[in-house]
Amino acid sequence: MGSDKVKILVVDDEQIVLDSIKRILKKDDDIEIFTAISAVEGLDLLNKFQPNIILTDLMMPEIDGLEFLRKAKEVDEKILVIMITGYATINTALQAMQFGAFDYIAKPFTREELRRVIDRAKSIVVSQIKNGIKSPLQNEIISNIQGVGQYSWMMMNDEGLVVLGVERAVLFSFGKIQTIYLPSVGDEIRQGSVYFQIFSSDLRTQSILSPLSGTVVEVNKAVLDNPDVALQDPYGEGWLIKIKPSNFEADMKTLGLL
Repeated sequence: MGSDKVKILVVDDEQIVLDSIKRILKKDDDIEIFTAISAVEGLDLLNKFQPNIILTDLMMPEIDGLEFLRKAKEVDEKILVIMITGYATINTALQAMQFGAFDYIAKPFTREELRRVIDRAKSIVVSQIKNGIKSPLQNEIISNIQGVGQYSWMMMNDEGLVVLGVERAVLFSFGKIQTIYLPSVGDEIRQGSVYFQIFSSDLRTQSILSPLSGTVVEVNKAVLDNPDVALQDPYGEGWLIKIKPSNFEADMKTLGLL
């Protein structure tokens, strides 16, 4: 990408976390990484280097992650902010996303979990650079994030797996779909995390939050190959993923369904 490298700022008050993230991401030739041991230092680097993506811890002294998120958005509302939290609750996740966070990852996270969320954020930044987009794409993301379970449907099959899909109205309202994001087999998803994301040909995006926590055991490859399948038959052949729920009763109570 030459001078168009994606710049990533990592802010955490634990040096071991900074070192771990930097070690995982430094092999990418198309990104440039900056690290800060405090939110105060992070704000200084934010103004100095103007990163495209920020990973910031939620619980930090002086300035917490939510306040840092607000301050970062004041500097540049196009920045994609990913929250890092050891307190992975739906409320903190949704609160961060309502303030404009792109997504969140919970400590301890795996190399694969970090790579997936960074790759999704990076794909948006690359599209912005490629298409010369100046308007804040993040505004589209904020306005389209849905509450936990909203616009999803789910059904438990005979094997005890839960099939997740998206309501037809969401797909109809979105128009031409360019690509979609789904988790991979073996991924652990959390109730309240993004499990389905649609990207349109004009770079609008729609994010849907998972109604349940669990392990992904199957992904609908037909939908990945041709997203229109989901639109044509969203309640049948257009299902999205199958998961083995890890906390079914508690999750259903959270949704008010038990």
